Amino acid sequence: MRRLRVALLAAVASLLALAVAVLRRARRRAAGIPLSPVTAGARVGAGFPERAGLTTGEEPAGEMDDMVHYARDGFDPERVHPRVRAFYEATSDYPMTATVTWHRGFRLGAALAARVTSAVEQLNLPGPFERSTVALTSRFADVRADADPREDVRAWVRTDRETGEAVFVALYGSYERDGERYVTVAVPLPWANLSTVLRLDHHDGDDADATGVALTTLSGDDPGLYLVTPLGALALPLEQRFTVRPDGDGVRATQTM
Repeated sequence: MRRLRVALLAAVASLLALAVAVLRRARRRAAGIPLSPVTAGARVGAGFPERAGLTTGEEPAGEMDDMVHYARDGFDPERVHPRVRAFYEATSDYPMTATVTWHRGFRLGAALAARVTSAVEQLNLPGPFERSTVALTSRFADVRADADPREDVRAWVRTDRETGEAVFVALYGSYERDGERYVTVAVPLPWANLSTVLRLDHHDGDDADATGVALTTLSGDDPGLYLVTPLGALALPLEQRFTVRPDGDGVRATQTM
């Protein structure tokens, strides 16, 4: 019995040491990356940017002002299809719908989480047993420079056209390091935010001329997902990829995690 207790204590100590090492590594990886400090209270909702006193009163047209700011070796904005580029620079001109597909292993958790996200009105995607396609209304609001240290920050608020509830509220910005500009997205959560740093690349898909784009956390040192809390920021063991490509008379955007 005594040997068993010693073995259990040793196992617990090893797990704690491993957890501490992982936590330290996650904190180190997040250090030095200019992440948004903005967090929310118990509810986010469509009026969050104004309620939190973040806005200047200006209304940007899109997710970014000009894709040319992201030009570098390996990414030429002039190759990007005009409709794809317009989607980023004049996003508010595009009517949007969101279609959500839950993989089997996530359906139960998604069904439970949907109750919480609906109450918070953030990441408020349809659950696996609800209508899978939602028509969206979106708007942009310029964010004060003293509220968020990133560059050219704007809030993008997407609401369910049918219910008026917020589906997704995020703060989009950018920063430059070593001659390369990154897209950064901060999703305010109760007393935290989920931040994503993304690299802009060409995406071919079914297009031989590679006129679509991909924003990905899968390349470079800075890209990744980070949890920002009052106690500091942590890198998360998650990956994310957005692709936007021409599709008929419009564009098709796909997000995978």
